[in-house]
Amino acid sequence: MSSAISSVDEAFLAAQSLAPVEKLQLISRLWENIRLGGGFRPSDIDLAEIKRRSAELDAGIVQAIPWEVVRDSVRARLESHD
Repeated sequence: MSSAISSVDEAFLAAQSLAPVEKLQLISRLWENIRLGGGFRPSDIDLAEIKRRSAELDAGIVQAIPWEVVRDSVRARLESHD
């Protein structure tokens, strides 16, 4: 029988033993779970920042970097530090 994690502190302590790449995978899975669950709403400050950045993108002031490129870059950097 496995023991359940009953608090954020316990989950954090358990996650400390993971390799950096595994921590990134955990973060990604947690975020996907929240996003798909529909219970997440950004704060008004976060929404204002999203609108500001979106306007910059629409105006051509900045260029987007696809998530896959960012994710793979972070993973590669983490793996090089293992």
